[in-house]
Amino acid sequence: MTSENSSNINSKTHGGDKVAMWMLLVVVLVSAALFFWTSSRYQQGDATVDTHVDAEGHLHVLGVTLGLTTLDQAETVLKSKSDVALYIYPQGHPKEGLKLEAFFPAIADHTKVVLLLDLTEKQLLEIESRATVPHLYPNMVARMNLAADDVGAVHTATVRELTLIPNLNVSLEILKARFGEPNKIERLDEDRNQYLYDAVGLKAILSEKEPPELQFSNPK
Repeated sequence: MTSENSSNINSKTHGGDKVAMWMLLVVVLVSAALFFWTSSRYQQGDATVDTHVDAEGHLHVLGVTLGLTTLDQAETVLKSKSDVALYIYPQGHPKEGLKLEAFFPAIADHTKVVLLLDLTEKQLLEIESRATVPHLYPNMVARMNLAADDVGAVHTATVRELTLIPNLNVSLEILKARFGEPNKIERLDEDRNQYLYDAVGLKAILSEKEPPELQFSNPK
């Protein structure tokens, strides 16, 4: 074997090693970013991870305490202003019904956050009566903008659910590394699977065509 051939082989070997190292680095960074989403302590076996449920059964995630934190407080914690609107989800939709949601276009790491606010059906109907004419989206979901007085008033409402739409790819392996084995796996359609984690009230929807969604609610 000539020295030139040997040099080429060594070059290819080193090149392959570099690619492998970069792939490993990407996996580590993605996993680290996933761990960075949530805050404080949730005990899972012997491992301490970020999200946790307190003694009263309230889930803490991203510094927001579900069932206690108000929208005003959530904006302070997330360091971002939200866009609040009333949504009408059609029959058969997972969110079916009238919902008041606060949308955060991007927090520090460009992750999108949606907060479901905790209001009674009567309060929602009163807000609807003062809201703008519904704008209907192609998926048949209707959005209504709130009246000026209601925009300020709803900031005292508490957060019932928190949904993360991460700015990175989330695989089942990453979910398992972060939260362990799911309690249940549901096939939503030909492209989407939903992974349920009862201990932290998590429903994680993964798809090859759409961004991942991680919906947190207080465990039952």
